[in-house]
Amino acid sequence: MRRAWWLAVGVVLWSVAQAAGAEDQVRFALSWVPTGRDAGFYAALERGYYKEEGLAVEILKGSGSGDTIRRVGVGTEEFGFADAATLVIARSRGTPVKLVAMIHDKSMYAVYSLKSSGIAKPKDLEGKKIGSPAKSAVRTVFPAFATLNGVDLTKVEWVDMGNELMPAAVASRRVDAVLMFANEVPVVRIAARQVNQEVAGLLFSDYGVDVYSNGLIAAEKTIRDRPELVRRFVRGTMRGVAWAAENIDGAVDAFVKHNPTASKEVAREYWAVAVDHLLTPTARRMGLGYMAREKMEATRDLITTYEKLPVKVPAEDLYTNDFLPKILPKP
Repeated sequence: MRRAWWLAVGVVLWSVAQAAGAEDQVRFALSWVPTGRDAGFYAALERGYYKEEGLAVEILKGSGSGDTIRRVGVGTEEFGFADAATLVIARSRGTPVKLVAMIHDKSMYAVYSLKSSGIAKPKDLEGKKIGSPAKSAVRTVFPAFATLNGVDLTKVEWVDMGNELMPAAVASRRVDAVLMFANEVPVVRIAARQVNQEVAGLLFSDYGVDVYSNGLIAAEKTIRDRPELVRRFVRGTMRGVAWAAENIDGAVDAFVKHNPTASKEVAREYWAVAVDHLLTPTARRMGLGYMAREKMEATRDLITTYEKLPVKVPAEDLYTNDFLPKILPKP
């Protein structure tokens, strides 16, 4: 009897210990295959910030912001990393997902070409071939960029292609320019160097289109039913992002550890560009991840107009700052 009693007590204590040490399993979908711009997330994983929040986070590759938003919306993954412009479109069609933290506060949208192509300003894109995925976020916003800068859209020829084909396509002059996120310019430079060329770029944000780019997303159901899970995930992620912004080499080491086939040099360039679009005056004043209503409305209005969306989504349906830990970047 005494032995059985002690055995029962032992089982109970073991169960309690297991429960105390249990971590919530979280699936986090990226917007694309992992690249150096995701280094902050891997830093959060490697430095134990997620673990300290009681989370076991699995970082999964994506196949575009639209698909990531869909997956989070139906609950396949709890959280995602996706583009704000694509989210506006998805919300207009009823997908119940919100941004819970902004990473690319400064727009990442850009046009890249060879310097020898003579494309020095937006108007120079007329009469040119531009390579881009048919459904890319950058292409979604391009009409606004073109219209604001007097570019006749009927004089632009589109060549549909995947992201992986664009660097070689512009280097070989199959196309005159490509639409990409700014952090992807390292692979374009590598391709250009192979043919002894230099790269030129036009950032949309320098030409009147500084809208929100990628941020962390969660389904409304998760926000409503599991707010503490959202709070812990956002806090752990933003701690990782903040550390990675101050420790670029360490962040790249964390990324390469989890993605061993990646080039450390290219990953470093990717993350350095991402940091530039993260550490904005707003982030330094309000904290990393903060979203301003005026800028969110401007993002929504631009996409609603140029995508001819049937409804104007209320701003409060697109984002919330409620879960941000207010981490101020170091001076």
